[in-house]
Amino acid sequence: MIQAKHCDLCEYPKRSLKNGLTCGLTDKKPDFKVTCPNIKFDESFKEYAPDLLSQIKNLKKRKIAVYIEFIVFATIGLAIMLGGISLIESTLEMEYGYMNWFIDINHSFLVYSVGAIVFSIGFWPLSRYLRESKKLRAEKIKIEMVLSQYNIDISKITKS
Repeated sequence: MIQAKHCDLCEYPKRSLKNGLTCGLTDKKPDFKVTCPNIKFDESFKEYAPDLLSQIKNLKKRKIAVYIEFIVFATIGLAIMLGGISLIESTLEMEYGYMNWFIDINHSFLVYSVGAIVFSIGFWPLSRYLRESKKLRAEKIKIEMVLSQYNIDISKITKS
């Protein structure tokens, strides 16, 4: 329901379990087609819009650092894992007692596991960054869709 998106930004919506969403001015359900003639943007929205833009801007500043961190940890992790694989291969080629071979295999898998952990550490900030970016962009798009109906740019919204 497109009216609900408009009402979310307005100062006048009323919500109740009995009636659902109604306009605080008319006490009726929203029935406009494109734009509401009585919309008055809520003060909390006027504070939220610049804050949202600021969060997006700060997130963009972190983008390069997050990707560099991912590349560094992924490279180190892969290097450690490749070292673990070469340890396994060298252990399999050696000819000595079962116990020595068993200990070397365990060390090789330990090295491989440490490499996998270091590799995965690079994914945590990247996935958090991507999740946050997606959420903020979706919120901005939702707001811009409503504001475009009123020919208002989100960057022009300020607290009065």
